[in-house]
Amino acid sequence: MAVTMCPGQNTAFWRPGDIFEITCPACGDKVEFFKDDARRRCPGCGYLFANPKLNEGCAKWCKFADKCLGLNPDLHDKK
Repeated sequence: MAVTMCPGQNTAFWRPGDIFEITCPACGDKVEFFKDDARRRCPGCGYLFANPKLNEGCAKWCKFADKCLGLNPDLHDKK
């Protein structure tokens, strides 16, 4: 049986801009984010910060979101 990948996670379906750089708020280095990264650590200073452009897409309705993305969108919205 073939293992299928969630279309939201399959980069073949991504568009330009789904991978982008953000300036680290702590040191100013560039940090590469993917649209579905909840957070990233800056390679320059190690600062861990949230993705300001997080695209939860199907995670809003998919019952496997916590296993797929490692986050619960309901909790993410209630900061």
